[in-house]
Amino acid sequence: MDLSDFEADNSVSCRLSSSIPDECKTEDCCLGIDEAGRGPVLGPMVYGICFCPVSRKEDLKNLKVAEQNTI
Repeated sequence: MDLSDFEADNSVSCRLSSSIPDECKTEDCCLGIDEAGRGPVLGPMVYGICFCPVSRKEDLKNLKVAEQNTI
């Protein structure tokens, strides 16, 4: 993934994307969304999204990646 344009001038928006995993196209999935930053008034914001098959929720719990009671 080439980030050189964004690294040269990070005052512009940058969108990075990847394809939806095949596993998530054939079974029910949960979607996790999180954000970090100060927002458009005070500074940049970063958003992240991840897919996970519902059948692997216990794996997420065991890895302790869940926030509070979200899973």
